[in-house]
Amino acid sequence: MATALGYKTRMLLYTPESVYEMDHAALAVDGFSEPELMQRAGERVWREIDARWSGLHRITVFAGAGNNGGDAFVVALRAQAQGVEVQLLVQGDLSRQSATSRHFRDLWEQSGGVCETWQGQSIGGELIVDGLLGIGLQRELDAHWQDLVAAINQSSSPCVAIDIPSGLNALTGIAQPVAIDAELTVTFIGRKCGQFLADGPDHCGELIFDDLGVSSRVGSSQAAALEVIESCQLPPARKRNSHKNHYGNLLIVGGDRGMSGAVALAAQSALRSGAGLVTALVHPDCRANLAAFPEIMVLGWDSLAAKLPAASVVVVGPGLGHSAEAQHCLELLREARQPMVIDAGALDADFLQSMPSSGQQRVITPHPGEAATLLSCSTTEIQTNRMLSARRLVETFAVTTVLKGSGTLVSGADTPVPAINTRGNPGMATAGMGDVLCGIIAAFLGQGLDAFSAARSAVYVHALCAELYSLENDESGLIASDIIGLIARVTKQLRDTG
Repeated sequence: MATALGYKTRMLLYTPESVYEMDHAALAVDGFSEPELMQRAGERVWREIDARWSGLHRITVFAGAGNNGGDAFVVALRAQAQGVEVQLLVQGDLSRQSATSRHFRDLWEQSGGVCETWQGQSIGGELIVDGLLGIGLQRELDAHWQDLVAAINQSSSPCVAIDIPSGLNALTGIAQPVAIDAELTVTFIGRKCGQFLADGPDHCGELIFDDLGVSSRVGSSQAAALEVIESCQLPPARKRNSHKNHYGNLLIVGGDRGMSGAVALAAQSALRSGAGLVTALVHPDCRANLAAFPEIMVLGWDSLAAKLPAASVVVVGPGLGHSAEAQHCLELLREARQPMVIDAGALDADFLQSMPSSGQQRVITPHPGEAATLLSCSTTEIQTNRMLSARRLVETFAVTTVLKGSGTLVSGADTPVPAINTRGNPGMATAGMGDVLCGIIAAFLGQGLDAFSAARSAVYVHALCAELYSLENDESGLIASDIIGLIARVTKQLRDTG
């Protein structure tokens, strides 16, 4: 008998504090020495450089006062050993170097290498190596540091960052307030959350990970902060002896005047994701607007009380608006016991907090602005720490949360490690994408997945559809309905390769 596809792989992300602990454990548990780890890190960076930019004549290496600077000195030594001229520029108080970093600086100077303090001089290398600041940066860079970052970013030479681009917060992914634009980042021991959140992907470029030979015991000694979604759980394949009521009776409530398209998108995506039956309840004046979709049953909001008992899953919010009639729909849904996907006009704190929490399978899907309204804060606060924001939403409203945006986060109260989506493309930043996502989540709920699995899998499928579209089209032309037409192709590919 066919079974649901399960999760296949786990890419875990860690906070800077956890990576520091893993680094210390590598010394205590695995018996590494600090110079050995630093040597391995610098050599891996040089190998990646040599593999991509063979034939270099001159490189510029920036070294800071921390261990990143020590790694940079190793890179400089390896480049010099291969006959590459090295311009080595330092920034920061090198008197504060650790003994290990100072060891490799001494080796550099003993080999005849020169350290210049950066004072705005020209950057002469065909390639730049950023070994300035590490993963501990929390503060905003001062004007001198910002000038240095700007100088590196304005250079025409590609930049390789050691561990993390300088200026990027390794926890939140926020530039402080600027960060190096690296073409390649080589990171070690554990992947950092900030490399995947907010500004992280734009600054890191291609990301290469090396555990430096640290054992799995060390890796498992720290709890991960996030898991990258690399596979998904789909509902079981259909049995031959089945009918539509086996696959979910979805009720979608929304579509006020001028916004009925949101319900149409959610309903169509639900059907393409395997929902057996979909009924759309819209403002009475909008019923005719959905006549072009014969597979969708369309009724007015006044049918909610009659239709609710038979529904197995409810979607509320797409195009709902905030009229008195819409608020009446929310009143009727406060006591609903069905699994529910809540978006847009239904993302109201009073509505969410008034609903029974016992046994509920509820998913909310706010974008950052909606999340800010729910948490009574600014959108900037949401984006400044997306992990914390997602956790607050889960804890405040006792729901599975899909915090949309670049690096969509999926968090649930009973799930120890929240998930982050790294797939998709910027073409998804267009109207209606959230409505399509709601429909996919609801369809997966209706076919038996729990709230977290349905949300996690839907986010992944949604993103893969965008990638599939962009294989043959410019991503800027992507619209929400394009996703709907690709859902069945993507889920088939996932089943065939699962």
